[in-house]
Amino acid sequence: MAIEDKECNTNTRISLVVGGIIGTGIFITPNYITQSVGAPAPSILMWSVGGLIAAAGGMSFCELGTMFPVSGAEIAYIKRIYGPLPAFLTAWFVHFLLRGMGIAIGILGFTKYFWSIFYDNPELQVPFWADKFLALFVTCVFIGLTVFAPTLNVKSLVVESVLKIIAILVVIGAGFAYLVQGHTENISVGFEGTNPDLKGWGGAINGIIWSYYGWEMICGVTSEVQNPQTNVPIIVGVSVTTVSVLYILAVSSYHIVIPLTDIVKDTPIASQFGLTTMGRFGKIFLALAVMVSSLGNVHCTFLAASRTIHSAAVEELLPEALTLVSKRFKTPIVTVFYLGLVTGVFVVIGDLNGLIDSAVFTTFPFYVMCCVGVFVMRIRAPDLERPYRVPLVFPAFFILFGIFAFVTPFTSQATWKISLMWVMVLMTGVPVYFLFVRNVFKLDCFHKASKTLTRFLATTLDCE
Repeated sequence: MAIEDKECNTNTRISLVVGGIIGTGIFITPNYITQSVGAPAPSILMWSVGGLIAAAGGMSFCELGTMFPVSGAEIAYIKRIYGPLPAFLTAWFVHFLLRGMGIAIGILGFTKYFWSIFYDNPELQVPFWADKFLALFVTCVFIGLTVFAPTLNVKSLVVESVLKIIAILVVIGAGFAYLVQGHTENISVGFEGTNPDLKGWGGAINGIIWSYYGWEMICGVTSEVQNPQTNVPIIVGVSVTTVSVLYILAVSSYHIVIPLTDIVKDTPIASQFGLTTMGRFGKIFLALAVMVSSLGNVHCTFLAASRTIHSAAVEELLPEALTLVSKRFKTPIVTVFYLGLVTGVFVVIGDLNGLIDSAVFTTFPFYVMCCVGVFVMRIRAPDLERPYRVPLVFPAFFILFGIFAFVTPFTSQATWKISLMWVMVLMTGVPVYFLFVRNVFKLDCFHKASKTLTRFLATTLDCE
């Protein structure tokens, strides 16, 4: 009986990891990736590389997670490895300033597929203002759900997770049925037309990294597993392999069905695929499945991000007002409203591909810092208990790829200015830390203003 329970526990953890990684990336990034690499074969290969990156990062985080069994993920790890200032910069930059960017990507993915139900070419046929208005409306809906009905969000995740898996399986089945019928003309292009300039592959790299995000939550799923040295690699390996196979087969199906000249356009690829293989019904079904999947990701991110920001505020890394919790709904209401405001800004000013590039550039370096921390802690504290020890080849691979992904944008005329801007935004956190967190100049006026704002919001929103 104990063996059966153990197997069930492992299977459950694998299911949680698979569900956490699979998101809307497989439905919104294949166009962008193919645009960057120029041909079907390298596009498919990039999805294999993404699986290796996710596995390397996941296993590295598992050592950190079992070594530091605390909440807070990368903020907690960076604080314990590098100290409070880098931890503050992580909370300030990734979560306080830019967490809404990831939510905005999910919402814009939703609107993209929503309009595809009614229009053949939404990019040209839907007015800019109409798309932004719909996106802002969806943002407001999620603010309300996260504050006033958090249990509804959690309960709906099961349906949303099942639908996105079904959508991927339908794409795989329909694509290979198309191949069996003798349609090889699109996939047979192979490597022909591959972009020879690796500096131009930045979009592909960002799209792949974004599509596999979720691996960083693996350590939370595996933190209490029995016999971690044996079972953690099994859980991570099976989970990431499953996701990689599903992604590779789905992308292969896209390339089997859709000509290269069409797949490099910004049309919703799943809707286009459904229309070609199953007609109007297929287009609507896949569009609805992607829309529900997008909503599920937004649900998860809103819930997780609001609580991460709230935890950082409790640790006195962010403004005190963000610690307030609604007396009636027991939700971090101020944090949710703030997160919704930031999301709304990115929804209005951003486009899907640009936001993906920025989201990856601004978050991935902090994951690289954590993997560097594996080496740091091996040297600094070799005797510290590590229920799971990752083979060092995994964090080394992740670090090398991370350096490449960080440097590449600075070699492109189109992206180096934006990348430099984000670095400068990050550095604004240094004076903020010393002025407001450490209060080195004893500027009590700011702290009094913070207290006043906190009391006002607590009274107005009925918080504690």
